[in-house]
Amino acid sequence: MTALCSILGPALALLCACAALGQASDTSVELGARPAFLVSDMHDGPLKTRLAACLDTPARRTPFSIGHRGAGIRFPEHTREAYEAGYRMGAGMLECDVTFTKDLVLVCRHSQNDLATTTNILVTPLAATCIKPFRPAQIDEHGRVRRAARAECRTSELTVAEFKSLRGKIDSFNPAARTPEEWATP
Repeated sequence: MTALCSILGPALALLCACAALGQASDTSVELGARPAFLVSDMHDGPLKTRLAACLDTPARRTPFSIGHRGAGIRFPEHTREAYEAGYRMGAGMLECDVTFTKDLVLVCRHSQNDLATTTNILVTPLAATCIKPFRPAQIDEHGRVRRAARAECRTSELTVAEFKSLRGKIDSFNPAARTPEEWATP
C-alpha cells in the first residue's frame, strides 16, 4: 500500500490541483516530470483522460495532498530535503512516522530499526551501536550469494545528537556486500 501511495501521490496531487481550479495559483508548486510519466504509463480510460487534461494546468497546493515522509521518491524519506521537496510539490500537509531516541526525544523515522538501510550509520563510528553489527555476505565459488549481508541499527540506541549526525539515503542495501561501504551502495 505504501509503495502504491508513493507512486500515485503525485498523480493524485495533480488531480486535486485540477479539481481546485477556483483557487489562486501557487507558483512555488513544482511537480516535475513524474506525474506525466505516471499518466502516460496508465491504461487508457476515464481517469487517464482526466489526469492527462490536467498536465498543463498550473498545480495548486491543497490540504488534501499529504506529503507522507516528505517526497520519498525523490529524496531519502524523513530528511529535511524530502520534506522541503514535498512542500514544493504542493503538499498541503506534511506528515511523518515517529519513533524515539536513546534520550527519549521524538524524531521522524519510518521504523525504529531501519537506520542500516536508510542512513550512513555503518560507515561511521556509530556502527558500534548497532544491535546486529554488519555481517558480510557469504559468496560461493560461483559468485552466488549464499547468505545475504545484514545489519540492524536502531534509533533508540542513539542520542538525538548522534542521530542528527547521520546522513539519510534512499532505503536500500546490497545483499552481496562484503564491506559496510558496499552495503550502502547497491
